Amino acid sequence: MASDKDAARSASGAPEQAKRSTYIEVSSSIENEIRSGIYPPGSRLPPQRQLATELGINVSTVSRAYKELQLRGLVIGSKRRGSLVTGGAMPSVEPAQAQATSNAAIDLTVNRPATGEFLNCLARTLADLPRDPRYPQLQEYQPPQGPAWARAAGARWMAAPGFAPSADHVVVTSGAQHGLYAVLNSLIGTDGVILADQLTYYGLKALAPVFQFEIVGIPSDREGLLTDEVERACRRMPVKAIFTVPNLQNPTVTTMSLERRMALVDIARRHGVAIIEDDVYGPLVSQRLPTIASLCPELTFHLAATSKILAPGLRLGYLLSPPDSAALCAEAVRTTAWMPAPMSMLIASIWIEDGTARHIMDAQLAEIRARQDLARELLPQELLQTDPACMFVWLKLPPPWRADDFAANAKARGVVVMPSSAFAVDRSEIEHGVRINLACATSRDQLVSALRLLTGTLKDRPRALFGTI
Repeated sequence: MASDKDAARSASGAPEQAKRSTYIEVSSSIENEIRSGIYPPGSRLPPQRQLATELGINVSTVSRAYKELQLRGLVIGSKRRGSLVTGGAMPSVEPAQAQATSNAAIDLTVNRPATGEFLNCLARTLADLPRDPRYPQLQEYQPPQGPAWARAAGARWMAAPGFAPSADHVVVTSGAQHGLYAVLNSLIGTDGVILADQLTYYGLKALAPVFQFEIVGIPSDREGLLTDEVERACRRMPVKAIFTVPNLQNPTVTTMSLERRMALVDIARRHGVAIIEDDVYGPLVSQRLPTIASLCPELTFHLAATSKILAPGLRLGYLLSPPDSAALCAEAVRTTAWMPAPMSMLIASIWIEDGTARHIMDAQLAEIRARQDLARELLPQELLQTDPACMFVWLKLPPPWRADDFAANAKARGVVVMPSSAFAVDRSEIEHGVRINLACATSRDQLVSALRLLTGTLKDRPRALFGTI
């Protein structure tokens, strides 16, 4: 980081604008070191005071640089362990309004509502909320597992053909990520391994340095995890859990076959290993296969949520745990958030009970299908992995493209996508591809513009955008 040191020293006594630019230079330099592997996922950045001394700048400047890295999703802060590198696991989020009112790049990295139906329904519900008999409870503390009516609504939200969860074993959380935290808190000690797809949900990666467990990537195909590889890993490692997204896997859009689900259950039972079934996209699937939780209720933690399907603003999760683990999961909720927001619990419960949630989801699905049609029309179909119900697509990249290079070149053209490196759990060879969130665009016209820019990038050659010689 010598260039940052020189820049910092030249800025000493400079105008405030120059001082403001210094923290950006420092954060960009550290980001390059994270991307290049100097600071791998799970490692710690230098203490702020130490780095400030090395660079000859103020500690406050380093603090701002570290904050900027957190906003970019590259670092998470921990009072006990300092600044931990996620490796770009968590995407930065820019408000959708900013895209519509500025010349910023079109962000296709996060799941946002594809329609405004959520807000239309919310306006009506808020006006009627005081008439609900549960309304007075909004000012009170609630049990950490959630009130009975919220757990019953969660059980209905998770239900599927052949799968009728008991509300007694449901814990209400502040979103699926919070639910995943509660599961890991009940499972993970100071050692242990979690098996997952080689490309997996970045929220799991972000929690690995927090709980200090190792994620081991398992190869997959179009039917899901290769269970022979899972079996081998369970024989030679201290595996504590198998993490899987069986429906519309994030990021590859794979839906696990029934045969693979049953084989996974057999392995878990023989080795006494828990299964974490992240099924946040399950309600979008029209013909759902049996959930893993219905096949193996005694070992499976089943996660569902409203934020991905209805809107991020309704951040509520439902965790179905094995009967003997519900209390531990509820205790994790108490120690991290005390309880989910009562307002969100009541709104979600009303919507699940009266069919509004289904109405919003149907509106979202109609728009998602239209956007999927645009993706199949404008992007090379032979490179796409898609599903009509999925809000994102997986674009496999042909040689000589590498995922990070493509993402950088696409960003230079005005479109931001998530490269496969953001989902990679280790340094194993991975498929080079990018996740494109279709619902993230503010309109179909904006999506068309973005997809055409991506197609143009594909037809071009990789170009060096950064660095000096």
